[in-house]
Amino acid sequence: MACGTELDYWATYVDPERMPFQPTDAMRQGSLVDCLITEPQNFDRKYVVAPKCDRRTKAGKAEWAEAQELARSKCAELIAEDWHHTAQQIASKLLNDPVSRFYLLGSGQKPHFWQDEKHDTECRYLPDTERPDYGLLVDLKKSRSANPAHFARQSYSLGYDIQCAHYAEGYRDRYSEYPKTIALLAYEWAYPFNFSINIISEELLEVGRSRRDEAMAKIKDCSGINEWSSWGVNVMEPPAWLRLDDPANSSDVSDLDLEGLE
Repeated sequence: MACGTELDYWATYVDPERMPFQPTDAMRQGSLVDCLITEPQNFDRKYVVAPKCDRRTKAGKAEWAEAQELARSKCAELIAEDWHHTAQQIASKLLNDPVSRFYLLGSGQKPHFWQDEKHDTECRYLPDTERPDYGLLVDLKKSRSANPAHFARQSYSLGYDIQCAHYAEGYRDRYSEYPKTIALLAYEWAYPFNFSINIISEELLEVGRSRRDEAMAKIKDCSGINEWSSWGVNVMEPPAWLRLDDPANSSDVSDLDLEGLE
């Protein structure tokens, strides 16, 4: 598998004694922004914002405990006030910018289930935003860097091309045609909350389809014999992006880390 091993898949989805999934802080922050942008009407149901308080004091401990109890009673996630503030700033920036706003005006967070006939597998499709009137499918991605060159490297290692290929199949099953445009809207958590809109090329989508087919076939084979392989023995080679003539290696102004320039 491109983004993990068959053993990782087994541990996440198959192992009857698997541990409950614990999202990282980065995942939780991304989900928070997703909610504020794609389903703001559900924010109060899904989240409780903890008050600013000094938990070293008796009063602060009591305020925190009250917030925890409220979150438990609502089966909601307790988040810090600074997270909420940052996520609101990001959502406001993306929804008010004339470029990014176009990509976020559709509906989202509506799951769709279908049977993949090629792999005889039940699949799920849960887009962040889709605009069938424009043939547009958009997925929000919190990223350490929204620099397109940096994001492209990260995207392949994380299998975003595979996800896009999977989502394209779900979109087709829902609307009887493939999306005309698939975009990954990458944004940064840190101020000034920079972002980039990354359109998936047909060539990259074909790579994703190939990697998706390979991964699903491996999972099916492993399921049949109930053997789940790990990474095994590998030879390390220099990555392709280390080539000096690769334009992706050129620096931009944010890479220079210089201050005081006007």
